[in-house]
Amino acid sequence: MRRALAAVAVLASVASGAEAADQSPAIFTKARTADSSPSWTGFYAGGNVGGAWADRSVNFTSDAASAFIFNPGVPILPPFAGQVAPSPHDFSMSGVTGGLQAGYNWQLDSKWLVGVEADLSGSSLRGGGRETTPILPPAFTQTISAEQKIDWWGSVRGRLGALVTPSVLLYGTGGFAFGRVATFDDYIVNGPGGALSVSVAGTSFSCTIGSTCFTGNDSRIQTGWTVGGGGEWRFAPGWSFKAEYLYVDLGKSSVTANALATGIGPNLSRYTANFGRADFHVARVGVNYHF
Repeated sequence: MRRALAAVAVLASVASGAEAADQSPAIFTKARTADSSPSWTGFYAGGNVGGAWADRSVNFTSDAASAFIFNPGVPILPPFAGQVAPSPHDFSMSGVTGGLQAGYNWQLDSKWLVGVEADLSGSSLRGGGRETTPILPPAFTQTISAEQKIDWWGSVRGRLGALVTPSVLLYGTGGFAFGRVATFDDYIVNGPGGALSVSVAGTSFSCTIGSTCFTGNDSRIQTGWTVGGGGEWRFAPGWSFKAEYLYVDLGKSSVTANALATGIGPNLSRYTANFGRADFHVARVGVNYHF
């Protein structure tokens, strides 16, 4: 009996040990799973690439009395017989954008995150348009061309996000934006040959038929704001993939086109091409490494 009881005791002890051994991997696995949930707090950096697009409507105003060809009848002279002033003309812009970003996240709890991000991107976003209208019909017409491009741009933005799962973040973002905006405009009189000269109130121009008569270009760094949103997925330890949309507004844009040759008056005639706001849309994807 004593041997049987001893055997039962040994068997119970072995079974108890085996059960503990069976349970310990499960406990260990559970703890490991809990620890493997990614923390979003910390620095990150990465790259992005995407597309950009915009629409423009350019209108023209005379900056000298002799530039009445852009505003017939204003301010002094009536239009030439049959002249049609250049009307606002529209064009679309498109291009590729890509660059680098870096930032810092603070994970507040299991659901919310705040952060700050800065980025800088090169851009091929550009577009242009032209219009030809009568100036001295039927032999002579005028062609005016406009072009704009965004050479590069960047932003410094805040982020507010919600963690829909420990590895998936949805966020809104907005802040300061900046970039280099380049604009160009020129004016040509078309016809069989010769020249067209006008002088009014001390300002003048002389257009050689078929050659550029007025031209202007401007390239400057402009500032503004941006807003957008996106999603980010932690697909591997230390790595995340993001998709993002941004609207960027860099403020108003215009360029003054000056006459290349005077007529009789001492001062060059000029006009302004107003491009409206230098705004555009960006849709891009990127990858970040979390330190």
